Amino acid sequence: MIDNGSDAPGTVLEQTSAEFRKLFAEADLVMAKGQGNYETLVGCKRPVFFLFKAKCPMIAARAGVRLGSQVLACPTKKRK
Repeated sequence: MIDNGSDAPGTVLEQTSAEFRKLFAEADLVMAKGQGNYETLVGCKRPVFFLFKAKCPMIAARAGVRLGSQVLACPTKKRK
């Protein structure tokens, strides 16, 4: 578990520390906790496992789950 070096409520890669970006790129497994990390990292260039509670209708719909669901997901579809 590491800090991303940013004060953003999710992980905006461009705002993270160089050390974090290096570890993020080289890690065998990335697990991101929280809806904010899902919002900011879904569709990034590498597989990320997300663990979060879908607290708003837009995120629940994007994740394909019911509002209030506890989610463990690793989406493979990339954003364009």
